[in-house]
Formats: sequence, structure tokens, C-alpha cells
Amino acid sequence: MTLHRTEHGAWAPLDVDLILALLTVRESQYGIAFLDPAGTITGWTEGAHAVAGFTADEVLGQPFSLLFIPDDVARGQPVHELNASRTLGAAEDERWHMRKDGSRFWASGLTLPMHDGDRFHGYAKVFRDATHLQLRTLRLENEAQRLQGERQEHDLFLATIAHELRNPLHPMRLATRLLSPPAEPTRQEQAVKILTRQLALMDRLVEDLIDMTRAGRGKMTLSYERVDLQRLLQEALDASREAAEAGGVVLIGLLPPMPVLVEVDPGRLLQVVMNLLNNAIKFTPHDGQVSVLLNVDESHFVLKVEDTGRGIGPELQPRIFDMFTQADGATTHRGDGLGIGLALVKEIVSLHHGTVEAKSEGVGQGSEFLVRMPLAKPTTFDASPHPVAAPP
Repeated sequence: MTLHRTEHGAWAPLDVDLILALLTVRESQYGIAFLDPAGTITGWTEGAHAVAGFTADEVLGQPFSLLFIPDDVARGQPVHELNASRTLGAAEDERWHMRKDGSRFWASGLTLPMHDGDRFHGYAKVFRDATHLQLRTLRLENEAQRLQGERQEHDLFLATIAHELRNPLHPMRLATRLLSPPAEPTRQEQAVKILTRQLALMDRLVEDLIDMTRAGRGKMTLSYERVDLQRLLQEALDASREAAEAGGVVLIGLLPPMPVLVEVDPGRLLQVVMNLLNNAIKFTPHDGQVSVLLNVDESHFVLKVEDTGRGIGPELQPRIFDMFTQADGATTHRGDGLGIGLALVKEIVSLHHGTVEAKSEGVGQGSEFLVRMPLAKPTTFDASPHPVAAPP
């Protein structure tokens, strides 16, 4: 090992034992810097050059704080390290250090005081580049956080699905009581409506779960047909009208008077429209309004579903189409659902080579969802779905 030192940096005989002990380490991995009592570098090994990038000529006579990142220098960390070394007999530390080129490395090191008898005359700082270990630790921490997040997501999913499946049970029990003898015709009719509505809700919930599971496994496919988009949208409006009336929401369809022929999977597109309408109706208060608008250009159609509901906060907008994303239930007057409807919308639209986006000025300002899709089946059609997280 080559050791460079300043001419005035004289070491006592006892220092030789320390140096010989340090010679046993692999200098390609470890660097050694010798310091005077003020922290000025008086000795510098080739190992230190290999780790930090500085040559001996560049560091001898310089304060050893040049190895520390600016934030640590501002906090007085170099002085603290020297004081701890002298007070405690050694100072172990792990922190980011600076290379000559300005890059950072994770330094694992030890600073020792040097004495000649009772006379203190400086320090020896041994350090190595442990960046790979730190990065591995950070990766493991990130992986642990990811797994914890998935576990929390899984627990939330189970709690939410239990809640959503329980919701229809109360009105269904009420319906069974209405059907109990003696059941008048009007009571029977009311009970049938309740049961039909709640069973449809449960059916839609289960179908959404199945579809997202298919998407997660890459099993969702499209069956293209040539259909009248105007008629398909009218069907969705008619199917949503009862839910809108029950919530006191005005439902408006602004559609072209003539047929609009498109090549899509009609079942999947209807699923998209129904999910957007259900979402809009759910979050629009009594006396609010939900509108469906359709525009067509030469190659695409644009479907807009807008409402005067509670809107979308800025913190929620970037992840509104993520699976299990839900609005704050504390301000919801009706159930928020599983948080998979919009994720399913994005998946189906993407399969059609289309895009979907959400816009809102903020909470209380309403929202609009824009779906843009090709009028015709793409010539290089690829029905393989984009990867999504499947339900736990």
C-alpha cells in the first residue's frame, strides 16, 4: 500500500502499529485518511484515491470535510465526528460522502484518535464505499413497503367487498317481508322492484370483479361488431334513468339525431358507458344533473359524461383510474363501491386503442370524463390487455 503524507505530518512509532494493522485490509475497498488535530488531511492512501477519486496532491493540506456532502457540513457533522472519536475512543458512522466528480457514495467508516503516550496528535479515518449495500437495503425497504401496501390494499378490498355485498341485503329482507302473507298486489309489485334492483346491483358488482380478474390474467378480449353508437348510448341512458330518478338527478342525453355506425365490442362499450353513468349519478347530489354528449370526427368519436356532482380533488385526479381508488367516504351520501369501475373503464377503452381522461376543477365543482375511441377496428388489432392489478 502506498501512503502519501505531508512533510510536516510526523507520526509517532505507535502509529506504525496502527498503519500495519490497516495494511491488512484490501486497499481497493478501503481508504485511509490521516488527519491532524484540526481535521486537516496529512496522509492519503491509494485506497482512499480509489474510493473517493481524489489524488494525494489534491487533498493533502485540505480539511477532511471536503469528503462530506454540503448538508452535513452545514450541520457540523465533520466536527462532531472528530469530537466523538476523541471522546469515545472511536466514531463509527455511515452516511453519504462526496467523490471528486461530485457524485455521492455511501461511506461506512471508522475514525480513531492517534496518541503518542499521553499526547494526542490526530486521527485516522478508515472508510469504504458501501453504496451497493445501501442501495440493496433501500431496495429491500421499498419492497417491504410495497408488500405492506399490497397487504393493506388486500385488507381494504376484503372489507369493501364485504360491505358492498351486505348493502343489498337490508332492502332484500324488506322485500321478503312485503311478500309475506297476506301480500297485497301493490306490495308484491314493490317487493319485486326492490329485489330486481338489488339483484342487478349485485350482478354488476360480481361481473366487474370477474372482468378485472380476467384483465389481470390477460384474458379479457374483444368481439368487434358494427353497431349504431347512438342506439347503444340511448340504451345506457334508459337503463340508468331509474337510478337517476331515485337519487333526484336529472339525466340528459345530447346525441346526434342520425345513426352513428362504429366498430366496437358493443357489450364492453356498454359496460364503459354504464360505469361512467353509475359513477356520475352516485356522486351527484339531489337536483343535480348528469349529461351524456357525443361528438364525431373523421376517425374517432368522443363521448363525454359530465355531472354537477362533488368533483374530484387534485390529490385524487392522478390516480382516479387506479384499481381500488375511492373518494373519501366521509362526504359520500351513497356507497362508494369497490373502486374498480373506473379501472375497468380504462382497461376496456385501452383495448379499443382509445383513451379516457377525467377533468374537474376540484371538490364541489363537478367532473367530466372524456372517452375517445376509433370509429373502426384498428387494422393492426391487438386485443391483449394492458397489465393491471388483479383483485387479491
